[in-house]
Amino acid sequence: TFKGDDSDDAPWGVGFNAGVAAKYNVNEMIAVVPEVGIDFRRIADDEATASFWVLNIPVLARISPVANLYVEAGPTIGFILSNDVEYDEPSFDDADFGGYNLSDYGIDLDDMLDDAGSSGAGEDANTFEFGLAFGLGYSVLPNLDVNFRFAIGLTNLYEDVKTEDYTFESDLQNMQLSIGATYWFM
Repeated sequence: TFKGDDSDDAPWGVGFNAGVAAKYNVNEMIAVVPEVGIDFRRIADDEATASFWVLNIPVLARISPVANLYVEAGPTIGFILSNDVEYDEPSFDDADFGGYNLSDYGIDLDDMLDDAGSSGAGEDANTFEFGLAFGLGYSVLPNLDVNFRFAIGLTNLYEDVKTEDYTFESDLQNMQLSIGATYWFM
């Protein structure tokens, strides 16, 4: 989902993440876990559908207070590879406009919608994302971990939009909850 003043109670969506990770043990209790993954994020409601492809690079510190249980936290860096927002086109008929036919006034609604664009945040979308991740996990087998992770973006997904008369300040960040599994080959 999204968070921030511009999120307008955005719904939760479903996505996926796949990648590779390495674990560097500092001692028996502490490890550093860098990862590289690809995220697909999709959020939809009655008005629009937002889809993102993100190259995500978290670097997490992992602490194991008891055997097999761990907590992890650290920064994440994301490179937004693709950002597509598709707006559901409203259906208009003569009744929507008090029985007036818009074409009688030289208004072509299809052209207006095409000019407005049915997709894309386009040039206003940021390509870099910084955030934090926190998680809790359990090693169910020597080489298999399952975890729950919360990630929160600290940078805006869109740049501020400036016109001659007004500046719209964007306040929209990524927020994710995930359940995952990691198989360690070594």
